Amino acid sequence: VLIIAVLFLTASELVTADYTRDKWQYRAASLRDAMRNFRDTRCSPGGEVCTRHSPCCTGFLCNHIGGMCHH
Repeated sequence: VLIIAVLFLTASELVTADYTRDKWQYRAASLRDAMRNFRDTRCSPGGEVCTRHSPCCTGFLCNHIGGMCHH
């Protein structure tokens, strides 16, 4: 009976540790996506002025000579 109890406790600790690791990976991915979305809310779309403080949105490049975002 003691051996069965030890095996059960060991198995439950392994399952809990695996679940916790997956939970942290999900949180890290969510934080990364939130930061990416935050950056895109401060960006300049195509045809708008781009600066050091307001870079072009994803998919656009800043023409530093004229300071305009373009494809």
